[in-house]
Amino acid sequence: MSLRLAPALSLLLQLPLLAAQTITLNYGAEQLVQQGAKLNPAAAQELEAAVEKNANDLTARAKLIGYYYYQWMQPGEAASKAARRRHILWLIENQPEAQLTGLSEAVLDQAGNSLSDEEGYDQARKLWLARLDSKNITAAALGNLARFFQMGDKPLAEKALLRARDMQPQNGEWNWRLGYLYAMAILGVDGLGLNGQPTSVDPFAQESPFTAKARKALAESTSGTMLAIAASILWRYGSLLAPSEKVKADYVDMAIQFVQQAKTAEPGNPSWPQFLAQLQAYRRQVFSPAN
Repeated sequence: MSLRLAPALSLLLQLPLLAAQTITLNYGAEQLVQQGAKLNPAAAQELEAAVEKNANDLTARAKLIGYYYYQWMQPGEAASKAARRRHILWLIENQPEAQLTGLSEAVLDQAGNSLSDEEGYDQARKLWLARLDSKNITAAALGNLARFFQMGDKPLAEKALLRARDMQPQNGEWNWRLGYLYAMAILGVDGLGLNGQPTSVDPFAQESPFTAKARKALAESTSGTMLAIAASILWRYGSLLAPSEKVKADYVDMAIQFVQQAKTAEPGNPSWPQFLAQLQAYRRQVFSPAN
């Protein structure tokens, strides 16, 4: 699974092991992208020439994706923006299931940050929708599609993840990612910064039909993985993004509810008592009358 999936991984690293499933990250593609962040313009031009000779040179493309993601705010911005768009559109059209295509650096945002590219987003959306209509689309490609739209079109991202889960019901990745998607919808997060952290919250989105659907899906879930991810996101980000102490407490209470639900669904998992104790201790500490 090639996910940088915003910050969900870093959240999990702070929590006890919550499920037996193993999530394998594609460090190879990520390392190449990070190497690209250190390129100078001359080296980038050499890689562009290499890609022109061999369109399937994913090593060169990965480095260029990193170069334009991390260094494109330079003189010649319009040209860099067009080049970044060109590489990402090529990946969607020709390598939709590639691990590189699922990295955050390969997402074109419609708005919300300095790399936003509305024209590129519209073109990418058409390509992804064409892929979604294909009967031959793979679960990996569906996962990459969901990653692309997890901020800009959460219903479409959910559709892709549910389809992938139907194809691979034993793969815990899909419940993991659904938990993330649903929790971000509840929080109303509609934009991520270049560091993967939430940059904007839409209060109207918190009351949208999809958010109501997300709440219902979590309330009915028997997946410990999905519930644990949702709980961790609501706890960590809800504490930071809530507009008031009451709303913050509501998010923590919801997280506690989801962990209790996970404990009921999977009573044999020894991680639930520890996670639950952490949440309850946090609530007492932050929301006690003395505070």
